[in-house]
Amino acid sequence: MDIFTILVFFLLMNSGESQKIENAKFIKLPDSASTISPHADLKLFINDENIWLEDEIVANVPEIAKAPEQVISSLAEALIAHVEKRGKLNAYETSYGLGVTIMAQKDVPYTILKSVMMTCAGENFRDISLAVNQIAGTVFPNAYGEGGEAGTGDIEGLTPQGIMPGDDTGTAITSEKVEG
Repeated sequence: MDIFTILVFFLLMNSGESQKIENAKFIKLPDSASTISPHADLKLFINDENIWLEDEIVANVPEIAKAPEQVISSLAEALIAHVEKRGKLNAYETSYGLGVTIMAQKDVPYTILKSVMMTCAGENFRDISLAVNQIAGTVFPNAYGEGGEAGTGDIEGLTPQGIMPGDDTGTAITSEKVEG
């Protein structure tokens, strides 16, 4: 075998790997059986103290908790600065918005996440993904006792409220991709 053949095999073997995004050490992500690969655009990190845009602290979570479900002005300013630094948008980004991946500690309140997503959407970051730890698919029983795999769109066993029958915890199956 010559060096080019080896190189071709190496590239073919590595091209099939899934895209991974780097996780901050201080954030423990929730688990999910979703098979959707994350996109590695702009990253927001959220824990119980701060919100980071890439590696810069842009907001304080306790301050946001005092006025939930409102636009976070410091985050909006940082997003505007990112867009200005980035330059002109392509046609897809103009139509569908820019992409952002939110990596939030699993115990961050939904009101904080909602404020962050509302702020992102207001600044044309409408392609929002929530990062999770990917785990093996879980089989959930449906109303007829048959199994449906999580993440496959099999929602036969869900009640109108989205709760699994016989589930006392109130856990709902949700998608990690946020459409805006």
